[in-house]
Amino acid sequence: MKRALIGLIIGLSVVVLVMLINAARSSASLIQQTPKESKEQPKKIKLDTDSLDDKWGEVAFDHETHSLKSYNPDGKTVTSCVFCHHTDQPKESLKPPLTTSERPVALTADVLKDPAATPVKACRTCHLQAGDDSKQLPVVTKDGKQMKMDNENAYHINCFECHDAAIKAKPELAAKISGSDPKGCAKCHVAK
Repeated sequence: MKRALIGLIIGLSVVVLVMLINAARSSASLIQQTPKESKEQPKKIKLDTDSLDDKWGEVAFDHETHSLKSYNPDGKTVTSCVFCHHTDQPKESLKPPLTTSERPVALTADVLKDPAATPVKACRTCHLQAGDDSKQLPVVTKDGKQMKMDNENAYHINCFECHDAAIKAKPELAAKISGSDPKGCAKCHVAK
């Protein structure tokens, strides 16, 4: 009787372990690698997968939620595509320090339905990893300092701008999302 009970416990443990491993694999497969360019909106992607930071790793970014739900700081509107994809709008719509425009109309999901539409480029097309000098990185002045717009700076500036505004509008969000407070890194980043 004792052996049967131990065997049953071991058998159930193996089944549960296999189920947990399968669940982890299927959730990991939901996160996509970011293509260099695409006309398909990704659902979930990893940002900064090859970060050089010793402490913090990638960020699981839910593109679908940020692009389809009312995640603007006002809580009522969807964030426009050009908030992040700033090159995908007419030059006359750019506000400093932005200078690069590659699309004659503002990017929307409907724009991408046109078979002739130009695909959207990934952030890393211009905002390279720090230390990658294969292209000249854009440089901006922020808080009186010049900084290269590598991918880390570009992500942080964009994410912090929106998250800080959202936390200001709804302080209860501070428990869920990270703003520019340096103690909130673990809310977005995977620790290494």
